[in-house]
Amino acid sequence: MVFLDVLVNYGCRRWLHKEDYTFDEGEGGDKTRSSSRPSQYPLLGFKDRKLEDEYLEHLVVASRARIILGYVTAILLYASELFAYLWVNYDIFIWIEQMYGILSAEQKEDYKESLPKGRWFRQFPPTSTSTVFAFLCLVLVMFILGLVAVVCMYQMKRFEKYRTWIFYFTPAMYLLYMVYAGFGFAYTNQSYNTWFGPAGWVIMLIFLWASPLASLFFISLPAQVMFELMIVFVLVFLVIVPLCNPAGNLWNLIREASNPGFSEDSNYETPASISEAIEAGLLSPPPDEEVQRKIYTCLVTSPITLLCVLVVCVLVVSVIVDITNRQNFIDKKIIEALTKQREKTLLQQKEDHENLIHSIFPPAVAKDLIGKQSGQNLTVSQSRRDFGFGQVSSLSLGSLVAQMHHEVTILFTDIVGFTSMSQTVAPQQVMEFLHELFVRFDDLVGRDSLLWKVETIGDAFMVASGLDGVRTKSRASAISDPSRIGSSLCPATAAVLFGKSALAAARTLTMPNGMQCQIRAGVHTGDVCSGVVGSRMPRYCLFGDTVNTASRMESSGVPGRMQISEATHALVCGDDSDFCWDERGYVEVKGKGKLKTYLLRDGERGAD
Repeated sequence: MVFLDVLVNYGCRRWLHKEDYTFDEGEGGDKTRSSSRPSQYPLLGFKDRKLEDEYLEHLVVASRARIILGYVTAILLYASELFAYLWVNYDIFIWIEQMYGILSAEQKEDYKESLPKGRWFRQFPPTSTSTVFAFLCLVLVMFILGLVAVVCMYQMKRFEKYRTWIFYFTPAMYLLYMVYAGFGFAYTNQSYNTWFGPAGWVIMLIFLWASPLASLFFISLPAQVMFELMIVFVLVFLVIVPLCNPAGNLWNLIREASNPGFSEDSNYETPASISEAIEAGLLSPPPDEEVQRKIYTCLVTSPITLLCVLVVCVLVVSVIVDITNRQNFIDKKIIEALTKQREKTLLQQKEDHENLIHSIFPPAVAKDLIGKQSGQNLTVSQSRRDFGFGQVSSLSLGSLVAQMHHEVTILFTDIVGFTSMSQTVAPQQVMEFLHELFVRFDDLVGRDSLLWKVETIGDAFMVASGLDGVRTKSRASAISDPSRIGSSLCPATAAVLFGKSALAAARTLTMPNGMQCQIRAGVHTGDVCSGVVGSRMPRYCLFGDTVNTASRMESSGVPGRMQISEATHALVCGDDSDFCWDERGYVEVKGKGKLKTYLLRDGERGAD
């Protein structure tokens, strides 16, 4: 019958597989996911055979202790009952073999005929007792090797993928033992008649041949396998062998036998007082032989009845346990799916948080900050004002505070006529206009890794180029592809190209008051100091005279044009430069005096 289980799980797998069930929500394809649990066949498991394989892998691990205990119990019962009984009588069997060997052929036939039917030596003459006992030891070795194999499959990782085989060779061993025990029981069932009468085969069956199978009462095997084993047990020991054996129908022997303790030829004498009461009609006669036989039959078959009840109980319990195990398995899978979904959500939140940090700080600063805060829970508060740095102190920022950068190019832009326009239109329209303009500026910044958007203050847009210290040896390669700012390698050139593109982008927009948008741009190059300021809504800021000078370049500039300082001009001009500049001369700059500046000429290479 165990081969039927193999046929169901492997041979009929294609026809039994009716659905692809998944515990993960949001799965695509033809997979099924609903609030209901996966559908099942009666006794055959899940309709999703892949899920059935996972369940068997789960069950074989969960049943480890019971399976090992089952092997140990079977070995102890076999060794202490059948094996021990036969070994105790080993000397007798050897004597019978020796006695049989000295008999003549005619005497041997007479000896076999003198033995009652159902005795081993009547069908198998005692000529090779050692072979019988060797086979007896072989059965014990079979159980021991099975135990060793199970322990190895549980302990050794190389057999981890094959642990479900335990559910196949374990029932196979029990089936082999049933075949062996059924054969031995068929030819030895009358051995106990001398002590227990015609019902001796019942005692022999329960306490000798079937005792190792008691381990099936608690070993944890799939319900289908338990049904197979119990059916084979009933067929072999209660149907086939009792009905078809050399001694005749064993059930008829019990029914035809009478209890010697109440038979008429027993030595029991009825007391005179009881006899007188019977003769006087005060007491009915004792039960006759037929009633005694029924009572005797009921008594000797009660162990078989109890055995049948236990078999039914084993089947019912195996079904209940299987249902419970499957429910626990499904609950485990649901918990794993929810945990996986939760982890996925947390990873997504972490990724979103890191993206938020990267949008606030330059890559090097963001990487350093994320690394320092990897051991802390960074969350976004409901107020949207705390990006997870509420517990971050200045010491935790470490080297992120007050870092010096050399030859950084700073660019400021400012909208011409923004103040007067803001006084004449609704604030919502102003915000929508600024959003549209700055989104275009953000897109331009994203084209070049040298650029970093520092901040926006009102209508001012501040960009820094070269914060990471990237330098180029040839300014000619800086503007090799004017269609993409991202191809530049010189920080000053990248800032100038961005400024020109920003001027062109602004001219394509119309302000809420109907006027064409114009901006001023100012650029200066020098040393700056960067740092993260604050713990709530922290800001990455740049400080230094370079920032102030760049701001003055913008405020003192010409509408619609970009003004750069002499320091920046020295980096972007030359014989190999494609930029054209108009020298503006010396311009009065607040707090700096007169500075020599340059204006980018309209129509030069690099315009969008």
